[in-house]
Amino acid sequence: MPRKEDDSYLPSYSESILQQTANLPTIPSTSRGQQILDQLTLVRAQHIRSIINAHILPLVEQQAAYGIAQTTIALLPSDIPLPEEAPEKSEFSFDTPTSSEKTVEVIGFSSDEEPKVVRLEGQMNRTEFWRPQAIILELERTLRECLNASPRLRSPTSPVFVGRAQREEVPQRQKRGFFGRVANAMAQDEGSPDGSLEVGVSQVESVGQVLVKCRLEEICLRTVNEFGLYDTMSKQCVIIRVDARC
Repeated sequence: MPRKEDDSYLPSYSESILQQTANLPTIPSTSRGQQILDQLTLVRAQHIRSIINAHILPLVEQQAAYGIAQTTIALLPSDIPLPEEAPEKSEFSFDTPTSSEKTVEVIGFSSDEEPKVVRLEGQMNRTEFWRPQAIILELERTLRECLNASPRLRSPTSPVFVGRAQREEVPQRQKRGFFGRVANAMAQDEGSPDGSLEVGVSQVESVGQVLVKCRLEEICLRTVNEFGLYDTMSKQCVIIRVDARC
């Protein structure tokens, strides 16, 4: 009995390849580059927030507990060659004049703005991580949001709320006669060059806000080794200035 034509038909090589590719799972449309960018953004944001919670916020809140509004912090990247910190001395140890010196000291700042030195550790805290301007701007933005949302640094009796109350009372004061309005206008001209009521209010609005400024600066560090010898070096560090105007 002769075989049918369908039984003797064999697919060509190209047709077999097409059949195999049709059975493969579909690849998502998201490119590999976009996935890398998303992961990079997430890792940066998480690391910046961890540095803020672990190192920056405790120092700022400690200064606020002492009644000090301004805080300057110097974040030293982990790849800066620095001497090891001296272990804490017990009450039975004998301190020499050299052992009481700071192992790392920032030079070039006034006594009123002496920064709190924070020595970062780990591979992610190298200078190459903190060098991009986008990292510094993200650090400044995130820290500003965290500090302005902190109940310890904002008070309902701060001048910002007083300024808002005064601004709400202004329309009630203006309900006067003709001579009262003229006297009010003359007082405005004497108080400010343009006679604007919003000048004093705009200045008060800045009070009650925590101001934050972050910059990558090249500063001079003075170190003291175990033999008591001094050494100076210039390295790029992250300088953070916080002014809690509350």
